[in-house]
Amino acid sequence: MFKWVHIVGAMCLYAVPAQAQSADPKAAPSEPVEILEIGFSDTGLSGAGGERLKAALADAQFVAVGEDHGFAGSPRLAQALATEARVYGPLYHAVEVGPETLKWFRARLASGGLDAIESGLAGRPLAFPFLSNREDAVLADGFDHGNRVWGIDQEFVGAPMLLMDELAALAPDRATRTRLLAIRDADIAALAKGDFENIWLNTADAAQFSALAKTFAGSPPATAIIDALAASAHIYRLNNQGAYLQNNEQRSAVMRGYFLAQYRAAPEAAPRVLFKMGAYHMGWGTTPTSIYDLGSLLPGLAAANGMTSVHIAYLPMDGRVRVIKPADAKATAVQPYDDEGIAAILAAADIAPERIGPAGHYLIPIAPLRHALAGKKLNALPDFSKFVLLGYDYLVTTRDAEAATAFEALDE
Repeated sequence: MFKWVHIVGAMCLYAVPAQAQSADPKAAPSEPVEILEIGFSDTGLSGAGGERLKAALADAQFVAVGEDHGFAGSPRLAQALATEARVYGPLYHAVEVGPETLKWFRARLASGGLDAIESGLAGRPLAFPFLSNREDAVLADGFDHGNRVWGIDQEFVGAPMLLMDELAALAPDRATRTRLLAIRDADIAALAKGDFENIWLNTADAAQFSALAKTFAGSPPATAIIDALAASAHIYRLNNQGAYLQNNEQRSAVMRGYFLAQYRAAPEAAPRVLFKMGAYHMGWGTTPTSIYDLGSLLPGLAAANGMTSVHIAYLPMDGRVRVIKPADAKATAVQPYDDEGIAAILAAADIAPERIGPAGHYLIPIAPLRHALAGKKLNALPDFSKFVLLGYDYLVTTRDAEAATAFEALDE
């Protein structure tokens, strides 16, 4: 998942289904488990799996792509879904990035496109996830050069490397500006060494944010940045204190609040939104972190508008993935991917491994799998596997996953 857990806390227990079986001695009717080839590109979806997803999009207000982070395939899938979904009207894109960081991202897209993103991240590759990968940035650029993209997450722990520049430009005096740029420079130096423990958002306390707020009183742009950073620091503080449940609850509340604010501000009465976020955020039901996350909000909200939500998990079985691994002046590295639950699902359902070919992508409608494994087989699965089965409509998988291309790695 770009393996962020040690950085931002447990991002990504489960309410175990009852063990009791139906009193009806008859076996439940069997449903065929389909495994359909699917292709996707910026021109749209293809293959039998692509046709299945196209049909699901017709009534969908929300298309929620949940991923394990660090792959090129999930943003490419999302881009194909966006191409097909735009047939039905205007579309927005919600991303796992803070709203203030997204303002920075939009401004650079407007001024110089993807090249400006690359140059702006030079020396600061860990300023934000996942738009720091070229494939994700290309996806966002396709939404009116970022103007239809919503940043709905907390500000990432590395965000001060960028946002202190924004605050410094608004500073009322030279001393304040010097102090803010010193915070930026210290974070740049620490993150270059992979020292997350001592960067500013992991050490700043409420008193520091209160003092900043007083310094910038009367400046709405500065206040927005300070408030967003303060909320993020509180979330990180909970994680650092070992209050993991509260950490995840607070983060989910922030995401829900940012999303609903953007949703209500849209000119359309029921705006249609494509999400691409970590798999824990986009499924419905209790997540493996023991909370109801944003994905649980979407089905009811869509139903209230006479529409649906479609939840798609992009989870490879094998291949390569980009992970955070500071070393040799680089923040990330590519390594073999370790499947976190898909093989276990297929094995429990007695699906022959060779039905997933060595190359290409495959779509699996999840309901037949869920029904086939209900009861003891479901309970015996790992928590993440159960969450995928119960919280998603479709699974897209591959044995030949391609790692995401970080902007810092474009010269490789």
